[in-house]
Amino acid sequence: MHMIALIPVLLSLAPFHGDVQATVELPSSHMAGGSYSVKIVYSASEAGSLDAWRLSAAAFELNGKALGERPAGTPVALPAGARITVELDLAALLPSDSNFSLALAGKEPTQVTVLKPAPAGIVFLDLAPADLAKYQVVLQTDLGDMTVQFYPDEAPNHVRNFLDLCATGFYDGIGFHRVSPTFMIQGGCPNTKNASSASWGSGSGPRQLNAEFNKIHHERGILSMARSTNPNSASSQFFVMTKESGFLDNQYSVFGKLVSGFETLDKIANSKGKAGPDGTVKPDVLPRIKKAVIITGGA
Repeated sequence: MHMIALIPVLLSLAPFHGDVQATVELPSSHMAGGSYSVKIVYSASEAGSLDAWRLSAAAFELNGKALGERPAGTPVALPAGARITVELDLAALLPSDSNFSLALAGKEPTQVTVLKPAPAGIVFLDLAPADLAKYQVVLQTDLGDMTVQFYPDEAPNHVRNFLDLCATGFYDGIGFHRVSPTFMIQGGCPNTKNASSASWGSGSGPRQLNAEFNKIHHERGILSMARSTNPNSASSQFFVMTKESGFLDNQYSVFGKLVSGFETLDKIANSKGKAGPDGTVKPDVLPRIKKAVIITGGA
């Protein structure tokens, strides 16, 4: 499965002079054609130094080979207690057509999956379930990414609708307006783009869907469709379970599940804001979907 979350790793940089360590964050997936941002924080508990090339792309190894030259030179001094933060976009140096391994020089590599956006122009509303299963969606939020796969055999029309809304940019900029770390996060209301918060949760998309209730259990990570008291009123609003909630089973249309990005799910769920009567929170600052990207890589 695709893993999108940043992975923090604490590394000892001995034999550098002094006690110098590095924390490195790098995604374990790379969207072909997109950026690939990494972050290294060097810190010294006592006076030390490190080679200057460790502040550049050369600090990394792609499939075991350095990403740049590592010339000898005057080391960079780090006084006791010093911290140096390095942020780089390595996309131009990485393959876009095959998976690869990436490591901070001399350390254990991270296996990186290259995600390939689906071709433009696909009419998802016309696809058969077997073809729908070939696609997944990366929800790129301002708190991280979440990747979902679908159940087209169980809820084909809900999957078609969701993929069409992603393909047309409907979800880009939409916020999660109702969150809870012990229940779910809900988003997909177009009113969250620019309307008053009083209207959040009342907006809908271009079509309504008949219910496709099924036997899939509402466990953590499940993607299901919000609706009104009318079972056949689902449209664009969806929710992702943060905790098991079996009382929703057979009453809401499950159509997908999260396969990576659970750290992002929890960040969104723990957003601060005003709690409503049901205990869910309307965030003070809405976590937003920057872009919903359809990728190939399903069954």
